[in-house]
Amino acid sequence: MADARVYQERFLQEVARRKPDRPLSAAVRAAFLETPRHRFVQRYRSDPSTWHDVDENNEPQLAVLYENRPLVLAADGDKVVSTISQPSLVLDMIDRLRLEPGHSVFELGTASGWNAALMAHVVGPTGSVTSVEILPELAESAAQLMRELGRDNVRVIHGDGGDGFAAAAPYDRAIFTAGTHDLPRAFYDQLKDGGLLLVVLKLKGGGDTLFLLRKVGDHFESIEASPCGFVPLTGKYALDGMDPIAIADVPEWSSLTRSVSQRRRFWWGLGGIPSAFQGKTFGFRGFLGIVEPALLGVFKRDDQHLLGFGLWTDDRRGLTIATDDDAITTYGAGDSAERFQRRLDEWFALGMPDLSRFRLHAYPIDVMPANAPSTLVTRLRESAFYWILDA
Repeated sequence: MADARVYQERFLQEVARRKPDRPLSAAVRAAFLETPRHRFVQRYRSDPSTWHDVDENNEPQLAVLYENRPLVLAADGDKVVSTISQPSLVLDMIDRLRLEPGHSVFELGTASGWNAALMAHVVGPTGSVTSVEILPELAESAAQLMRELGRDNVRVIHGDGGDGFAAAAPYDRAIFTAGTHDLPRAFYDQLKDGGLLLVVLKLKGGGDTLFLLRKVGDHFESIEASPCGFVPLTGKYALDGMDPIAIADVPEWSSLTRSVSQRRRFWWGLGGIPSAFQGKTFGFRGFLGIVEPALLGVFKRDDQHLLGFGLWTDDRRGLTIATDDDAITTYGAGDSAERFQRRLDEWFALGMPDLSRFRLHAYPIDVMPANAPSTLVTRLRESAFYWILDA
C-alpha cells in the first residue's frame, strides 16, 4: 500500500484544521506516521451484515481505513464487542496521557493492537507497554503483528484486563480502551503515585465520559474530562443492563402501558428532530446515573434509535419516562413522576452540566475520605465516586 503515507498526511492535516486549539504533539504525529493503521485491520464490518477482509494490495481500501471513524473488528450477533477506534480520538487519548520516553504503560483492551503500538513508539525502546486482551483471537493476532513490526517493547497478554497485570506493575500510565461502570481495585495498587489513568466511565443512563485521572496517595483525582462513546467492558467487570433495551422486553411494560396516569410536553430542544434526543439529553442522563438508583436505563426501538429513559418507583409498579417525541409520561402509581421532576430541577439548578463538567475523586470502596469532597456519591462494588461541581 504505497499510497498509505498520502492518506496519513492528509489525515493529520484534517485533524489540525478541525482542532486548532488542541494540536497533536510532535511525538504522537511521528508515531502515527510510523504505525500505519491499515496494518492493524485484517477484517472489519461496514454494516450489521457485511464483513470485509483487508487485502494489502487493494489500494482503494485505504480510503476506508483512514477515514476518521471507528471500525468494528468483532461482534456477537448485533452486539459490538471490539473496535478499532476513531483515529482522531485514539491520537488525542494518547496525547492526554502525556507519555514520555521510558514510561511503563498498561492498556486494558488490545483489540487490533494499533493503540499499543502507537504508545510503544512514543515511550521508545527504554519504555514498555503491557496490553491485556480478553478475546484470544485478537490477542494472538496483535501479538503476531507486534513481532512482525519489531515492536519488542509491547507485551500482549490474553486475559481479563480488569485485574490489571501485577507482574509488570507499578505503571507510570494506564489506559482503558473499553468503557467501565466501576474502577477495579487493582488500579489503585498498580499505578505509581502521580501516575495517570485514562478511563471511560459508562453510566446506566448513557453519557460515556472520558476522564484523565491522577493517582494521589490512596485515590485518583480527575484532571480533565470530555464526552465520548465506547464499547463496554466484558469479563468479570462487565455490568448487565448498560446497553439500551427494547421497551417491549421490560416485563412490567405490558401492564403499565395500559395505565397512563400523566403525560406532559417537555421541550428538550430537539427542533422537531427525534435523532437529536440522544445528544440533547446526554447531560441529564449522566446526572441521573450519579444520583438516582431507580434509573431504569435507556430504551430503544427496533431500529436501534434511542427512544427514551425513565425512573421506576421502588416497587416497580410505576414508571416515568422521557421520550424522543418531547413528552414525559407516567405509567402506574407511585412517586416516579415527582422523583423525575425533582432530579430535573436539581440538574437545572446546577446549570445543566454533563459529567465532563464535574471533577471526580475515586476511592477504593473500603476507604473513607477524611473530608468527603462531595455530597454526590456513587458507591459501586470496588470504588466510590465523589462528584464535585465547581461554582
